[in-house]
Amino acid sequence: MRINFIMESVLPVLFILPLMLFLLKDKSQVKTIVLFTVIFILYQLILKAPKEFVALQVIKGQWNWTGKLLGILFGLLIYTVLKNKLKPFDFLRFKQDSKAFSKTIWAAVLMVCTSFFSYFDSPKELDWETLFYQLSMPGLDEEIMFRAILLGLLLISLKDKIKIGKWSLGNPGVLIIGILFGLVHALHFKSTIEFEIYVFICTFLSGYIWSWITVESKSILLPVISHNLTNFLQNLLRMVK
Repeated sequence: MRINFIMESVLPVLFILPLMLFLLKDKSQVKTIVLFTVIFILYQLILKAPKEFVALQVIKGQWNWTGKLLGILFGLLIYTVLKNKLKPFDFLRFKQDSKAFSKTIWAAVLMVCTSFFSYFDSPKELDWETLFYQLSMPGLDEEIMFRAILLGLLLISLKDKIKIGKWSLGNPGVLIIGILFGLVHALHFKSTIEFEIYVFICTFLSGYIWSWITVESKSILLPVISHNLTNFLQNLLRMVK
């Protein structure tokens, strides 16, 4: 059981490590990628620990409240330690880039609108804990770590654009965080590796768009709000149908 817990914490970042190293600005940024990898693994271990070790659960419930709160605290601690390093891409702020405000608002609203497709999923019983959890925890925890910290480290260390001939595929940091976000949700280890392709596609696209909004708006505010509202509505619509 313990090996599953460790493997699920390590595998996602190991899968994308070769791609990150390939897209480095220069060899001096290897240390930043090592830092990225260590932070991600520690975050995953801290996040999953209360589910694995019941004695660590401060808040009891069907959802991982303790893990999420620990993830938020760990993210804020890492941000404080790395604030000077992340200064060129300091996204943990309320102020939005006025030039990108309109398009980022529309992108955030579009993400929330995708939640209405969940109405066609199988119904769920009304559960107030689930609704409150989805309206509060995922956006705070995941946006602080994935968008405010990990994305910032990639923007520092990776090339500005991916190019194939004359074609530009955009910012590699945004792409990699999207992939990592998808892997975290879709990759599981239960004696063997299990991969949910549909879950990966959905969470990859979500992670990519929230990362793009963060870079354009220079803030995680809209991704936090959009993320929590999307999760909340996905569950609420299945409960009231």
